[in-house]
Amino acid sequence: MDNIVKFFFQRSETDSEIRIELKTAPFYLLLTMIAGWLAISFILKSNEAGSIFLPVLIGFIMLRFFALIKAQKEVLAAMKDRRLTTQGSKFSFNNPFIYIIKKKVDDTKLEK
Repeated sequence: MDNIVKFFFQRSETDSEIRIELKTAPFYLLLTMIAGWLAISFILKSNEAGSIFLPVLIGFIMLRFFALIKAQKEVLAAMKDRRLTTQGSKFSFNNPFIYIIKKKVDDTKLEK
């Protein structure tokens, strides 16, 4: 399962921040799969091929959803605490979309 998760995003951590990089290739793969399904179903008018391709598409969407759910929970929690910044673009291979989460500072460290 860990290799599947790495296909969709990569998480790295330092002392001060957590970086979650969303991979661009799965996004374009999803768009290609949707375009392929539409082409098979509506342009070629092949219901049999479309009915085989649609479960594969739905399976990929569900796999992506469950692979990203842990990261999304972390991002939403950081967003509530106003510790989240973003950079990059969801559409760029050279500048991928990255969530940057500042880590919480422990109160015990502040008191010392």
